[in-house]
Amino acid sequence: MFLARDWWSLFQTGGLAMYPLLLCSVVSVAVILERFWTLWSAARQSKQLRQAVSEVLAEGTLPEASAVIRRDRSLLASLYKAALSALETGSEDPWRLVAQRHNAAVRELKRHLWLVGTIGSLAPFIGLFGTVLGIVRAFENMAATGSGGFAVVAAGISEALVATAAGLLIGVVSIFFYNAFNVRIATLASEWKDWAEELAVAAATYRGREGGPARVVQVR
Repeated sequence: MFLARDWWSLFQTGGLAMYPLLLCSVVSVAVILERFWTLWSAARQSKQLRQAVSEVLAEGTLPEASAVIRRDRSLLASLYKAALSALETGSEDPWRLVAQRHNAAVRELKRHLWLVGTIGSLAPFIGLFGTVLGIVRAFENMAATGSGGFAVVAAGISEALVATAAGLLIGVVSIFFYNAFNVRIATLASEWKDWAEELAVAAATYRGREGGPARVVQVR
């Protein structure tokens, strides 16, 4: 099992390329943890809100459902509020506000995620840069000693291998979470779009029974 001094020794072996890789790893881990919490919270809150609204609508009471929605501060609530507002307005494009809120919610879910994707793409190249530095160091040692024994080139080769491994590790982990988060965001965005349309249909049906306008336009 590696001790702290072993990790530090390994870090030093990797050479100059390890410092930007360390910065990349810290930023990537921080964004991954923050986005994981954000997406988990958004999914949990949206399911709770949808369940609460569905239970109220099952009793056929739209005003109570509207009150539940307006008290909520989740991203899904902003879509629900836009859907209700779209039905209350008689504009030619009633779902424009819904589409705007939907896009804003997706942007919020993707906030800072570009950093993880960028680091996932750059880290292997930074590791490759460290590889080049290590090889250069190995040749410099060979030139300085006038021989090419393993002991002469070992330090340079070690630097090259450590930098390469670190870059690949950071890149693989970052790309994995970048893709996983994007898939999760796409799923949430699709669910929220469907749920907003369900609310609009229920609201239009209720208004139709009450003698109000019952026009429903599909969410784009």
